[in-house]
Amino acid sequence: MSQKQIFALFIAANFLLVSCSSSSSSKKKTVASQRAVETREYSVDTKTLMKSSIGAFQDLGFTIDTISDEFLLITASKIEKPQKKEKKDKSLDVGDIIIGIIAIITIAAILNNNDDDDNDKDKSRGGGGKTTVVKDYKLTATLTVKPISETEPALSSLRINFGGSERKRSTRFFKEFFVAIDKSLFLDENLNQAQEVDLEIDN
Repeated sequence: MSQKQIFALFIAANFLLVSCSSSSSSKKKTVASQRAVETREYSVDTKTLMKSSIGAFQDLGFTIDTISDEFLLITASKIEKPQKKEKKDKSLDVGDIIIGIIAIITIAAILNNNDDDDNDKDKSRGGGGKTTVVKDYKLTATLTVKPISETEPALSSLRINFGGSERKRSTRFFKEFFVAIDKSLFLDENLNQAQEVDLEIDN
């Protein structure tokens, strides 16, 4: 084996090692960034966080399927109907006219090349008139709560996994869910403060 061949093999081996290490590091970064999206820490106890999570699910239209106080686990689901596409403006533009002309030329060519009048009619109708049915799809979410510190002030973490939809929808879900959690915790905190004030006034 010549020196050039040995050098070429050495370069190829180094390239493979570098590419493998970079791909594994990129996977680790992806997992870490995904966990950062799915996880939040709150300065409340686990019971309060579970209660707020249930409220957040309900605000977003989810049905609670499972609640486990022992394992601090909540599963929820939602049947979401596909969004209807907006109707385009009925006025014809240049693109529509060109498509129409091409369609007319194509149909005329089919009629001229085929002797069977019945087959010509079927083809001009679109070959049997098949329709596409868009089904509803199910969104699922699993939430776990863990205590970080049970002493005052209490600290808990919340992690939620979301599935059943496209990436764009997932990103929107996480934003909406954590906004709903923050809102619920804010309302609970203000309600508790108002009750404490009422008790002080009564005393």
